[in-house]
Amino acid sequence: MSMKEAAEAEFDPVVIHNIKPDHAEYVGGKNMVIKAVADRESGRFLGAQIVGPQGVDKRIDVFATAITFGATAEELFELDLAYAPPFSTTKDPVLYTGMVLDNARKRLPVMTPETVLAKQKAGEALQVIDVRSPKQYEKGHVDQAVNISMPDLRKGVANLDRSLPTVVYCNKGVTSNTAQNVLLNIGFKEVYVLSGGNTNYHYYLESLEK
Repeated sequence: MSMKEAAEAEFDPVVIHNIKPDHAEYVGGKNMVIKAVADRESGRFLGAQIVGPQGVDKRIDVFATAITFGATAEELFELDLAYAPPFSTTKDPVLYTGMVLDNARKRLPVMTPETVLAKQKAGEALQVIDVRSPKQYEKGHVDQAVNISMPDLRKGVANLDRSLPTVVYCNKGVTSNTAQNVLLNIGFKEVYVLSGGNTNYHYYLESLEK
């Protein structure tokens, strides 16, 4: 199911984007963009789509099997899948997808680029923090984002409103998960990770131009 189909079927869908190489990058691994959907209440895994130059069919087969047998997002993370550098990463992208989905539906929510742009267009109060280096920020960033690099995050947010909805992001989502935990621990009330990070944000912008 897509997010739209899941909602029409009366699930409460959670959607995430996961960008990972299909196998170790030092032996030619290439990034895949995985979009996955689960039911918020039950954790039931509902669907996935993948775009990438290689390794896509292997993951879709695993996802399809998991859906057939009624797996939850948490159970995706517990799968034992084949590993060798030419064929996978040490933790397969399927496992990361399950982990991010399960976290998103429980306590560490994500926000898609589409939702961020819609909220900004509607004039809703939303703080966006880029936790990458200033050099990375200068190359390209989310509209209206402030740059507070990860090492400076605790001190750098001193002037921000901790009661406002806040979105954090890095390149693909790994560092921003840490940033999300830091902000929640120092008193921010509502913190989201930008799903798929800056990479997915610009993929989305490019799709709007086509």
